[in-house]
Amino acid sequence: MNMTYDISMKPVADYTPQDAALLCGVGRIICAWSMLEQRLEAKITMLREAMGDVRTVGSRARPTMAKLMTELRTMVAMRDRRNAGALHEIAAIEADMQRIDRFRQLIIGGFHEPEPGGFACRDQRNNRLHVSLDQLDGEIAALEDVGNRLLEV
Repeated sequence: MNMTYDISMKPVADYTPQDAALLCGVGRIICAWSMLEQRLEAKITMLREAMGDVRTVGSRARPTMAKLMTELRTMVAMRDRRNAGALHEIAAIEADMQRIDRFRQLIIGGFHEPEPGGFACRDQRNNRLHVSLDQLDGEIAALEDVGNRLLEV
């Protein structure tokens, strides 16, 4: 039995101008996540300085988002001992960040190919999913909103 498989793939250079919005959107979500990390680090630095601590965030190794959020939660708890509202907002922000991070990881790790109106991804279970450009734009906007909410805490 002779089986042949088509393993030819479209080179990135062959992506059409119609794919430009897709490629730009994928790059934008990666950049928006990085900007969120920078905002979180800036917020922690600002809180540290307000408390009289001048250490830099992640002086040896870059801390993970989970570690940064833990530090933020701890500092806000010390600052607002009687006001739990800020801690509830941090919990809501963390939940949004986890959801967006799962979406971001789906795109980074599962990008498959462009499709009309978006692109195909494969999740961790190898299910084929369609991600629309509107979904991508919505998650980018959600990331920017989370960054703004972090600065307000």
